This record gives sequence, structure tokens and C-alpha cells, in this order.
Amino acid sequence: MRVKSHSEAAAGQWIVAAEAKLAGKPCDREDLEVLRASRPSLVDAEALRAIGSLILTAMVWAASVFREQLTEAAFDPLALLLRLLALGLSVRAALLVGTLARRLRLFLESPRHALVLAPEGLLYRAPTGDTAVPIDDIVAIVERGDWRGRAGRRSNDVYVVTGPTAGRLHLALPPLFEATPGVLAERLMRWRGAVPVSEATPPEPVRLASKLYDEVAAGARPEGVAVVRHGRGWLMRGPYASVLLGVAVLVGFARLPEGTLSLIGPAVPVALAVCLALVPALWAWLVRREIRPRKGLALVLTPAEALMRTRQGIVRFSWKSVNRMTVDVKASWSLLEGYHGARQLLVQRRDAPDIRYDEAYLGVPAEVALALCDAYRKGALPRVDTTATATSLTSPVDLTESAPS
Repeated sequence: MRVKSHSEAAAGQWIVAAEAKLAGKPCDREDLEVLRASRPSLVDAEALRAIGSLILTAMVWAASVFREQLTEAAFDPLALLLRLLALGLSVRAALLVGTLARRLRLFLESPRHALVLAPEGLLYRAPTGDTAVPIDDIVAIVERGDWRGRAGRRSNDVYVVTGPTAGRLHLALPPLFEATPGVLAERLMRWRGAVPVSEATPPEPVRLASKLYDEVAAGARPEGVAVVRHGRGWLMRGPYASVLLGVAVLVGFARLPEGTLSLIGPAVPVALAVCLALVPALWAWLVRREIRPRKGLALVLTPAEALMRTRQGIVRFSWKSVNRMTVDVKASWSLLEGYHGARQLLVQRRDAPDIRYDEAYLGVPAEVALALCDAYRKGALPRVDTTATATSLTSPVDLTESAPS
């Protein structure tokens, strides 16, 4: 059995005091601030959009059935188009209903959430358990999205961004503790105060970045290195329109009278097989071919630089070369997400092409990745010489300029 040292026991005393404060037990700490959760509103722009999507889906399905009954043809072009549109809207509505179900669950469980702010750190209580974050591990407090347009987005989380020594990169706080996520973020920023910045000279980048990248992908965690895993948001970009078209045609086949199938040539079955099998398989192969070199990693952040990998090789940029980093949002449309903002982490460099990294491939929100990069750039994280993690490095620096998808 391992015995805790005096420093470890002292460090955990504020957690014990915070838990006692939440339980209503006697506590001699007067510097603990408790934020109780309040039930969030269930009616906002997102909820209205989900309800509108359900109504629109029902209307299109009614129009599809009416057209099929009117023409009594299984493959009427307009009926097929309406059926395809109805299937797409049904998938979209199902995703929105799932989002509403999660919000309803949060609404019902809100009394079981609480937040304690202490001079030593933050304790977040959720139905799944308590999470304590020492204040020294916190490098930023960020809200998802642009704060200038947050008035109608009251369901966004607030992210407590931590350094690599914390064992996590961020803690997501639901919008339960203030009127809006922006107000909560500002309150936490005031509580955290200014993050200390190191004046030490940044270390030089490792000469063989590919070796460091491979070591991290194999499970190594060198001191001062933060690892952003690869995300799965790209699954929303699949060729679902082709699949739903195949399903719509398949429904038409099921409605054909007996004996009619023998009169249909091979063109329709071949097209059906392409829609349902060949196109998705080809897309999956292309995506796997694109992301396989990354070995499950999106970004490797060191005190000197950031590393990423593409099929063309290692892409690296030192913090000294970065002119500006932002989260860029562009209007986009997809079958599953509808009209939405496609988000990218934009890295603008001096005398070098910009790098864009789609949030769909990041394992963390774009704001968290941006906050981590800013913390490294400003020296808010400890300056550690990572060159010691790669010995006998004699290869020149890889200057590949390719950017991820």
C-alpha cells in the first residue's frame, strides 16, 4: 500500500473541504465559492429547429405517400425524389431529437450538478462523479463559438483547458451555473486570474520530428508534450445521400408487383449496388488511406513547435513562426447536419502558407486546441527541452508544407 506524502495530503485537503461544503457539513473554509446548477431552458433556437425539422419531415412523407397513391407507380420520378428527401429529413430529425433527449436528461439531472471554486482549484460535481482540477493546471477558460454571437446559443459548454500534466486536455462544464455560458466563462476567468507566463527562451525543435511523433503514437508521453487525439467527426461527412438514394430505390423495388422484377434489366440492380455498397466502400477506403498515417493523433504540441502528419509526411511549425491562430467558421451544408458552420483551426504563419485543420478530425473542440496552442506560444506551459526525448538525431528538419484535409 502506497502512503501519501505530506505534500500530497496537503494538496488534497481543499478537495475534502469542497466535498464537505457541497454535502452541507461543517467546514472551516470561508474562501470556498459554491455554484449550484439551475435548470436550463428547453426552448431556444436549437429546440425550435428540431421541432420544425420533425414537422417538415412529416409533411414530406405525407407528400411522398400521396404522390405514390396518385400515380400508383413504384418508380415515379417525383415520388422517388420525395421519398429520398423524406429519408434524409428523417435521419436529420433523428439526430436533432437525440440532441434534445440529451438536453432533457441534463435538465432532469441539473440538481445533481455543482461547482466549487477554491483558491487551490476547481471541483465539478456531476452524476457520474466528482472531478477536481488544480488551479495551476488550468491554462485557459473558453466558450464554444464566437462570444459576439452567443446571445442565441445558451446550450454551449464552457471548457476548462488544462496542461498535459493534468491527465486531460479539458473539462467540459454544462451551461447550468449562470444565465449564459459567456457569463460563466467570464466568472471563471476572473477566478483563475492571469496565467503566469514564462520568460525562458523556447527550446529548439527536435531535428527528427518523425521519431518524436512515432514515440508519442506508441504511447510515450514526454514531459511538456500535449497530445490531441484524432476525432471521429468526419463520420458525419460520409456519402449518405448515395446510401439513402439506394434505400429509396430499394423501397420502390419492394412495392413492385410479383413477376415485374423479371422484366427489369440489370441497370437498376447495378445502380442499387453502387449506391448501397460501392460508393460507401470507396469513401471508407479513401478516408482510411488519408488518416492512417496519423496513427490516431491529430496534433502533437511541444514547447517548441506543433507536429501533425499527412500522407506526404510530417507537417511542423514552430511557435516563433506563427503570426496568428484563430477558429475559422464557414457556412456549409450536409445531409446529416443541414446548414451549419464548418469549423477549422487556422494557423497563419510568417512567410509560409496557412495551415487549416478541420475540427471534424480533432479529438477536442477547436477552441480547446486553439487555447492549448496559445498557451505554448505565450509560454504559459513549462518550458521543457524535448530534444532529450530523441537521441542521436542527425537528420535535417523536415520542411514539408502539406496541410491535413
